[in-house]
Amino acid sequence: MTTTHRVIGTGVARSDGSDKVTGLGKYSLDVTTPGTLWAKVLRSPYPHARVVKVDASRALELPGVQAVLTPDEVAGLRTGKRLLDEPVLAWDKVLFIGDKVAAVAAEDEDTAEQALALIDVEYEELPAVLTSDEARASGAPILHPDFNTYTNIPAPQEIPSNLFAHTRWEKGDIAQGFAEADVILERTYTTPRTHQAYLEPHNTVVWIDPEGQVQVWLGTKSPFANRESLSALIGLPPTQITVNAAYVGGDFGGKGDITGAPICYFLAKKAGRPVKLTLDYSEELSAMNPRHESAMRVKAGVKRDGTLTAWESEVYFNSGAYGAYKPVPGSNLGGIAEIAGPYVIPHVLIDAYQVYTNTVPCGFHRSPGEVQGIFAGESHMDELAKELGLGPIEIRVKNVIHDGDDTPVGHHFEEIKVEEVLREAARASGFSSPAKPNVGRGIAIGHRSQIGGQTHVGITIHDDGTVTAKNSIFDPGTGTHTIVQQVVAEELGLDVNRVRVVAFNTDEVENDTGVGG
Repeated sequence: MTTTHRVIGTGVARSDGSDKVTGLGKYSLDVTTPGTLWAKVLRSPYPHARVVKVDASRALELPGVQAVLTPDEVAGLRTGKRLLDEPVLAWDKVLFIGDKVAAVAAEDEDTAEQALALIDVEYEELPAVLTSDEARASGAPILHPDFNTYTNIPAPQEIPSNLFAHTRWEKGDIAQGFAEADVILERTYTTPRTHQAYLEPHNTVVWIDPEGQVQVWLGTKSPFANRESLSALIGLPPTQITVNAAYVGGDFGGKGDITGAPICYFLAKKAGRPVKLTLDYSEELSAMNPRHESAMRVKAGVKRDGTLTAWESEVYFNSGAYGAYKPVPGSNLGGIAEIAGPYVIPHVLIDAYQVYTNTVPCGFHRSPGEVQGIFAGESHMDELAKELGLGPIEIRVKNVIHDGDDTPVGHHFEEIKVEEVLREAARASGFSSPAKPNVGRGIAIGHRSQIGGQTHVGITIHDDGTVTAKNSIFDPGTGTHTIVQQVVAEELGLDVNRVRVVAFNTDEVENDTGVGG
């Protein structure tokens, strides 16, 4: 039976489109409460140094400066999505160029910027490690010697190390797999850091209202998780913190943290006024959470006919100075398991490590781990095909999983159509026909499973027949609110333009998982 929909499946204008193109939509930067101060952050010019002394006396004397936050006032306070390893301000050592050292709140942005230049910081430079190889080398400086004291560490370290997280996937007997191979091929693949490049930089406003409620606005896809993180950090119950809805100017995995909120809170508490912080793009590119740089060694065994027998991968992710921007501990780039692809491989060993270095802390950038892993794994399949004299489609079709097969890391899926997709992609693209001059051609395949979460929608039907649908998701640009608008219009038999979608704040519903992979 075919179901015909009136609204779902048809082209509609985005529910937030007119607000965004006319400037009526309010982002965190647009929030203005009476008496709002501007905040600026003083950042380290060194990749690794001891903070000997911070003197903010000259900054406090500048007219218009209302508060200065120094490291001694927040010493011992660390934050993070899950692993709490990033200090609010670096009270002991700075670990990358851009690490936060002090913050000011002033009547306007220019005055706040001037005040930063009046804060005197004495540093003692220390040796820096900038790559995963340097950080793993014998005698390398240990960036987090107190790692075992942090909250939510993935596993205690027996001896201090810059290797702070390890995930292993293992199936079969890797030695046996290589013994069964006719050809063994080993290569190393690397990927650079990449920034998510959202148009809106991180913005935060914090106001402690007359009732003592902490009102927060920030561009985020995870308002409830952010409320919990801020609650744990500042020692207030979650019910005393409200994360208010604001438009999010793009996310792509990079806006689920509380960046700026702790500093704004402590400055607001000192000044007794609301505080606003917006990062400029020099801060975004030097101090926020890009996709991880990676180095991936792949060794595969294969029969002469192209049948895979063994796959071994060793992966190092350059995590930067902190692991705070990852939502669960461990290497938490589980997508790296896709380095072995959707193929039947009886013997598999994959080791993935996170490494601390004196570089910008890395976080998520859509499909964490898959992008790096699929690049390396599919490149290696092409290398194997060349070694055996096979075509890139041929070797993939020879090995892809079908119903009843497990993936290389033991996952099981039903109604698998990988071979059909490969063959149709080759047909539709004319893959076997000669390519035009100076035109490259390649094919790759990967997969990603999804999990569910919790959200809420509340419907109000007004006297004039219009409807307001409230949803607890802060739409990060993916069109979630438009989908809600379509579903409500479909179910109630309304024109889609008679449904308005707005966001709940964190006081109005109990929880929302947030947007993520």
